[in-house]
Amino acid sequence: IGIAFDGSGNATLSEDRATITSQAPRAISVSNGRVYVTAFESGNQSEFTSCGPTGGPPYDPNGHGGDGTGCEFPLNLVNLINFATSPNIGGEVVHNGLIPDRDLFVYDAADFFDGDATVESVSSIDEVEGVGTLLYGSAAVGDTLYVTHTEARNKLDGLDALGNRMFENRLAIVSCPGGSCGAPTIVDLESGGANPFGVPVPTPYGIRAADDGLVLVASVAGSDGIPADLGDPSTVNVDIPGLVTLDASGNVLGHVQTGAIPQGVALRSDGTGAAETAYVLNTVGNTISVVDVSNPAAPSVTATVSAGYDPTPALVRDGRIAFSSARASTSGTFSCESCHPNGNIDQVDWTINTTLGPQDACGGAVECPEPRSTMPIRGLRDTLPLHWSGNLADPFPGVGVGAPEDPVAPDCDIDVDGEVGCIRHLVNASLSGVMCEQSPSCPTGPSALDGALTGAERDALAAFMAAVAFPPGPARRPDDVLSASASTGVDDFFLDNGGLAIGGSAATCASDEGGCHALPLTVSTNSPIVGGFDAPSIRGLWDRHITFSNGFTSSYDNLVEQGFDPGPGGMSEFRSLAATFPGLFSIAYGVPVTNIWALITEMSVGLPGLTGRQLDLTPTNRLDVGVGDQLAQIEAMAAEGRITATAVGLLVNYRYRAATGLWTPKTGAGLDGDALRDLAVTNGRTILVTSRLPGGMSIGGADRQPLLSADDLPNATGGNPTVTATEQYVDATAAVFVDGVACGGCSIALGSGTVDITFSPLPSNGLHVVQLHNPNSFASNEFPFCVNGGCNPGF
Repeated sequence: IGIAFDGSGNATLSEDRATITSQAPRAISVSNGRVYVTAFESGNQSEFTSCGPTGGPPYDPNGHGGDGTGCEFPLNLVNLINFATSPNIGGEVVHNGLIPDRDLFVYDAADFFDGDATVESVSSIDEVEGVGTLLYGSAAVGDTLYVTHTEARNKLDGLDALGNRMFENRLAIVSCPGGSCGAPTIVDLESGGANPFGVPVPTPYGIRAADDGLVLVASVAGSDGIPADLGDPSTVNVDIPGLVTLDASGNVLGHVQTGAIPQGVALRSDGTGAAETAYVLNTVGNTISVVDVSNPAAPSVTATVSAGYDPTPALVRDGRIAFSSARASTSGTFSCESCHPNGNIDQVDWTINTTLGPQDACGGAVECPEPRSTMPIRGLRDTLPLHWSGNLADPFPGVGVGAPEDPVAPDCDIDVDGEVGCIRHLVNASLSGVMCEQSPSCPTGPSALDGALTGAERDALAAFMAAVAFPPGPARRPDDVLSASASTGVDDFFLDNGGLAIGGSAATCASDEGGCHALPLTVSTNSPIVGGFDAPSIRGLWDRHITFSNGFTSSYDNLVEQGFDPGPGGMSEFRSLAATFPGLFSIAYGVPVTNIWALITEMSVGLPGLTGRQLDLTPTNRLDVGVGDQLAQIEAMAAEGRITATAVGLLVNYRYRAATGLWTPKTGAGLDGDALRDLAVTNGRTILVTSRLPGGMSIGGADRQPLLSADDLPNATGGNPTVTATEQYVDATAAVFVDGVACGGCSIALGSGTVDITFSPLPSNGLHVVQLHNPNSFASNEFPFCVNGGCNPGF
């Protein structure tokens, strides 16, 4: 979308739009009439290769100069059965040059403003490949674009080969004279030639250039601002800078520490165009570092300014710092967040479950070397154990992958350690494993355990990981009512629609025996359909385009053979999931993918669909009926305790109070919605209305999402309008919502770990979903139930 500003600073939005066929477009720069957009999750053309049932060219590990070519895993019945019974199938990550690698999109800025009101699609004038894997920031100088990024080294197999350097931290320089770009020049910011100081530059993030284009400044998001402990052998023994200065060729000129997890950066030049002052936003430290860069060889912090209020509990905030800090790695070159950006995933496979590579003998180990896709840390609460094989943070005795009995399960006691204490076991394993140099062995750190970080930092890291939640689905409706397609998806996912029954159970995706994604949070442990592996939640699947533990159904060849060629539109989460259905899920469960995808993008994660949405009340939209309807919806949701609603503008600060039905300032009389809109007209200024989290909700606090589950689909009738569910965290005063709508006549009664939900009035015949909403807190998962029979068996 284009935004034009006139001489008074007023903005105009373009009617025309550019569709970007790549993953997560993020950074944008404008120079010389050109618009440059980079894709954050651009990938690096790596995959675990699979192909159709008849197979493809034989796999050659030496193809492509050692990258590997051919098909490792034909998706025939024999191989699928082998995977289902013993998921450790080996293999390695290879390069496939056919995978779309659209990293940089270049547009003519004038194309967004063609002078007519017709909505048109803006096409790029050039696209650039080969920049990197995760692209963070960009800065344009004339016809040259600079892109800070990391390049995954996932084509190396095993921790020994990786040498505790998961990513290269790099700068790409792309020359685009006239909008036609050449191949990127890549600078490794930690190489001796570009970095004479020998300091790590973990996760180069924001970047800005001086007006004269001779000096650039880049923030370093893997820095926590803590000076190095020279006596600690478990991590790097130099200070990790928060800001580096660079010349126009990408060479490091100087460096300085700032605060915790610096990301945003701005640069002011002097009257001659030379770099003068940089401003660095230390995102988790909640400060701004003012840095004198007039001498790029010796940048210095001249002031530190507080940057607002952060309600995050101190322990969780400390854990986020540990999560994002490269001090957690022996080399200081990467952090936990390097592979889990924003708590999500890097969208690539890694062979890091052992120190060995696929060519090394397995030796009867429980887990043989094989590619594994990164898992998100979002939504870990109430989903223990963790990891694909369920062997970390495991409080339950169970089946070990590759062995008849897991000798280390349980590795924690949920009653003694608590959930965060169990997650601490995952933290310990990560810090002594992938985060630690293995040759000759992982050194002992300040916690007296192998690996970096103190005991307190490890505790905080575990608390942070338990606090990270999934964001609301991108298609979750503001009124929380599922679309017709998503409602059908509830049927397709939770009910038996004629698939292949497994183990005598109903053939549903949500069956513990024959599926993988059981209520309440769509996870399963020791899942029999995937050989004892743990099945992760389908929550957030809309933001992950690698499926299964090794991504074997997400390969380029399989996508093409199943009719979901990523070439025209790029890699996408929907195509990756859809490609698993023709030869697998449609047979197993008797359903197509479209409606299940709608459910995945709309399903509840405990937060209402209005969360974070904003509405402008402007002097010119006072009579807009649509704006009035949206404001009324926000007020209704706030009255029900589903959100907190605020209205903020110049000298305006109101909060909606359910008790009075008015927008109330800290002092003075309240206003109704019409009067609030009138105020925008009177002041001649926009008032921004925001739907915030419910008032009783805390980040990482004791309040949790209510959870509802059952073994079988319950049925309510006119004679018995009550269904019973197993419950956790349901408040006795929780409100009842049926199909997203408040049910004032409905009631609940809590038992010992159960809840009876009585419907009045009884909904129409057929399948419905019910949610329980704790006062000013979370709503439960959607819990399907049937009315007066007629539904297929479920769960």
